[in-house]
Amino acid sequence: MKQMLRYGIKTIGLLCISVILGVVLLVLAFLLPVQEMKNNVQRSTAIYDYEGVYPQLMAGYKMSQLDNCTDATMLLNAIYPRDINNILHEIMKIYRIEYNDRTPVGSLTDYANDVQADNHVVSYSRYWHGYLVILKPLLLLFDVADIRIFNMVLFGSLLLYIMLLMQRKGMKQYIPLFAVSVILLNPLAIPLSFQFSTVSYIMLLSVIVILKKEDWRFESLFFFFMIIGIATAYFDFLTFPLVGLYFPMIFLLIKKKSWKEAGKIVVFASMAWIIGYGGMWSAKWIVGSVLTGKNLFADALARANNYTNMEYGEGTVSSFQVILKNIMVLVKWPFVIIGAGFLLKAVRHLCKAAKKKCMNWKWGIPFALIIVAPIVWYLAAGTHSYIHYWFTYRELCVSVFALLVGLWKIGEDTENL
Repeated sequence: MKQMLRYGIKTIGLLCISVILGVVLLVLAFLLPVQEMKNNVQRSTAIYDYEGVYPQLMAGYKMSQLDNCTDATMLLNAIYPRDINNILHEIMKIYRIEYNDRTPVGSLTDYANDVQADNHVVSYSRYWHGYLVILKPLLLLFDVADIRIFNMVLFGSLLLYIMLLMQRKGMKQYIPLFAVSVILLNPLAIPLSFQFSTVSYIMLLSVIVILKKEDWRFESLFFFFMIIGIATAYFDFLTFPLVGLYFPMIFLLIKKKSWKEAGKIVVFASMAWIIGYGGMWSAKWIVGSVLTGKNLFADALARANNYTNMEYGEGTVSSFQVILKNIMVLVKWPFVIIGAGFLLKAVRHLCKAAKKKCMNWKWGIPFALIIVAPIVWYLAAGTHSYIHYWFTYRELCVSVFALLVGLWKIGEDTENL
């Protein structure tokens, strides 16, 4: 009872500190001058004029599709004229200017170039928009092309560093499994879309922490995964949040010798993440309602209903349709062939383990919990996952990574606990 009380107090304290820090960081970002940011965006509009709203790096591959629509929205939010005297209201409501009958990409081009035409102000209050803490300072110094290049270099460097750490930590057999899972995420498209980058960096940095820290107490794990959930709610739109949760968790399970301990970690850490993610997101609506005097819950709950009611167009979609549409993004010959090769390698590994009598099928339990998690997410956010399948499919990369690692762990010579 005392332990639960201590966890409860620390959990509330961590959420409160996160909310205060989140507000302070946004205030500091909104104090920065906007005109130079707008100038840098103006120099970048040719990129979006050329690429369009949803360009595909490889025609016919939805996984290569960029989300310039959301990126344009993020940039419009970043360059909206600031009001120093009303800054708390602004960071809670998050305004942008959109032109009538124009996409966000068209609105960005028009606004950045001071086109005189009918426009209106839009509020986007249901998210924290923590990405502005990073995007605004970057736009103060660089244009979009510069930021994309920096993003590619940083993203690639972190991936290489993780693989180097895996080599140093005696995990070289898992490097190909991680590499193929990252390929399915599409590391070419992620750095070119700001909205895909947020949760991807949360994942990479969390994996690095897991690899570098050896001893984890359950309390430390709880608050670490709670922080991951908080950061995801703060920085990310509703993209593929489970990637930020389960990729580092899988790395943690790799280091474990007991399947029972691994199973407890999956349940325990998932609960911590849900508390952090849900708590931080709902805190935005509470704090925003208090600071603005407006009911932010109404918009958030209305949108949540739209994303979960399984209605699309004039009809409804089934759970099977939602799941299948996301899976079909990965059903391409290169991935089928690569997947078959990795499964064949896993079967050979299991056959060798069977001959040595060191197989432990119970290791499949914790990994099975992770494998089904994206399916549960698709069922919970059915309409959203159906509409935005071309990026929500990335949740399935969690299942792929968990399956490959789980098969390998089953055949490892670990404790038979």
